[in-house]
Amino acid sequence: MKLWLRIKNLEFSSWFIVWRELLKSFEQIPEVEVWKQGPRSFPHPDTKDWIEMWWGDPEFWEWSQYEVKLRIGLCLSEHQSFFTDNPSTMIQNINQCDFLLCPSYAAMQAYLEAPIEIPIYLMPFGVDEAEFRYYSRDFEEDTFKFLHLGVTQFRKGSWLIIDAWLKAFKKEEPVSLTIATSKNTPMFSQLQKEFGEHPQITFTKRKVASSTEHYYQHHVLISPHLAEGFALCIPEAMATGMPCIVSRCSAPREYFQKEFGWWIEMSELYSPVNQCKSGISGLWRLPDADSLAEKMRYAYEHRRECLEKGQVASDFVLANLTWAHSANKALEIIKGQLK
Repeated sequence: MKLWLRIKNLEFSSWFIVWRELLKSFEQIPEVEVWKQGPRSFPHPDTKDWIEMWWGDPEFWEWSQYEVKLRIGLCLSEHQSFFTDNPSTMIQNINQCDFLLCPSYAAMQAYLEAPIEIPIYLMPFGVDEAEFRYYSRDFEEDTFKFLHLGVTQFRKGSWLIIDAWLKAFKKEEPVSLTIATSKNTPMFSQLQKEFGEHPQITFTKRKVASSTEHYYQHHVLISPHLAEGFALCIPEAMATGMPCIVSRCSAPREYFQKEFGWWIEMSELYSPVNQCKSGISGLWRLPDADSLAEKMRYAYEHRRECLEKGQVASDFVLANLTWAHSANKALEIIKGQLK
């Protein structure tokens, strides 16, 4: 099987990471030959034996004029083109596929309700098991450390963590929170301006060679998201042995369980989606800040349970959610379509 895996650009981002990790995992499968000269060029004479696969926002997919064996799309439902007044280019590009892959049922739902006339299959994302290995933390060390990692923004519920933190902990308690991101955002700047002098809260904005640099230095990951297409940070943290505190909504409901940490219950409050994506109607249900505060406090006071949940979480991810699992699932679907 010959695979040409395509992406719009190679700028470092979560989109690039997915492309890179899938490429590496496909290369490890003996029966798969991967085109290695980049996602754009394809001067290969025997195109009829190749499968063309695009990943990213469907608006920017540029299908080749070559005659290929299959055309496959891989996408989320958070792409900006999905929310434009005229998503016709996106729909047209998707309908040129033989089938579509999505990493979660939450991401798939929007496409199932769109005028798309091709099959849609589930292919969960994963982690690199060589990079995100189990790390033996000292859960009894003097300062207990929480982490919020990723783009600091409304959709991630980043501001809710501060609200919950002030309810959960007194300033003199030996506990800390790191809000870490690789790029500046208006919400990061505003939170840092308001709470940058808080003795327990650290804001860090830097690119790291591996996010394990953050995971290994902390005990518990916090994800009070309002919506997620998959949420790579959660299984990454789990793989290293971190229990997680996670909103009971969206894609993480498909792989996260209470055995791996704690759920943040959802409130009866809703907020407009356009606070994150301008010009978009609709509402997102908000995670409950009191529930988050309660779970953070509980984790801080039950460290042995944190250790045990982290061990179970790591075992689950490494057995079920690696990029090798993702590549082999895609291969299984492709073979079914070629029969």
